[in-house]
Amino acid sequence: MKGTSSATSHKTAPAARREIDYSLIIAPAALVVCVIFFTIMNPRFISLDNLMNILRQGGPLFIVSFGLVGVILIGSIDISSDGLLSLAGVSAVMLANIVQDGGGWLSVLLGTGIGLVFGVFMGFLVSYVRLPSFLVTYGTSTICRGIALIVSGGIAQNTMFVQFKKLGSGSVGFLPTLAIFAAVILIFMVVLTTKTKYGRSLYAMGSNERVAGLCGLPTRKYKMIAFTVAGACTGLAGVLMSARLGAGTHSQGQGMSLDAIAAVVMGGTSLSGGKGSVTRTITGVFVILMLNNGLNLMGVSPHVQILVKGIVVILAVAASSDWKSKDIVK
Repeated sequence: MKGTSSATSHKTAPAARREIDYSLIIAPAALVVCVIFFTIMNPRFISLDNLMNILRQGGPLFIVSFGLVGVILIGSIDISSDGLLSLAGVSAVMLANIVQDGGGWLSVLLGTGIGLVFGVFMGFLVSYVRLPSFLVTYGTSTICRGIALIVSGGIAQNTMFVQFKKLGSGSVGFLPTLAIFAAVILIFMVVLTTKTKYGRSLYAMGSNERVAGLCGLPTRKYKMIAFTVAGACTGLAGVLMSARLGAGTHSQGQGMSLDAIAAVVMGGTSLSGGKGSVTRTITGVFVILMLNNGLNLMGVSPHVQILVKGIVVILAVAASSDWKSKDIVK
């Protein structure tokens, strides 16, 4: 018996050491493949101008994805970004047109505030009323898009005020302002999730929310905060998206929710919660952005782009997901 036990332990120990977490290498591998393939197809893909363009266009996706990490860490989901981006963007442009030259930062505060309020709303329904996060966030997205449609009259709200537009199209040195905003949110989220009791508790809640509650963690409060932070980040992203476009429309932001979820999961954050990080999400976002940009440079039609991106995202997310978990979304 001892010999059998010893032999088994000798076999399993090296196997355990050799076990690889493939979810951590999917996004880097996909990123390398994208860079090599699109550079071969069009050498301009790797040019500095194009890389800066990717950062400028991808700023809102970075911000939404960073904010979303906390929600997914606890095993919940948030698909409200599509509608919330449109409401925050339309509201910001309308305020900028009223206040004019002083409307830049006021619009940022308004859009972020709108996102924060709806984040509190969603967090309350999920945490205290105990409604499913998928249904709550889907309904919130629909409400936000409906409000954006009503206040805009279904017409694109354009703005010509330079101060507001510079928030999305300006640069500091060679860095786009959108990239700087994304970097600030990245630092904030890294500190929040790794250096605070709240952030460390997200991992415990994602692993086992019931046990975390029995250990004295205020799980409802922390879950509400996670949705609030995600909402505020989405509101900010909506303002910056409108600033880059110079307009706010009720249709902007379509598809952003699924892109952000795909980026977070490809970056190694488990849909079942309890595992992941904000920094690894960067790679997942770059995969989505480079896929969009590379297909554009190749002249691929928008309809085919949607098909190709959908296939790639499904394959990447399937390969990086933790299918052993019985409880994927809470």
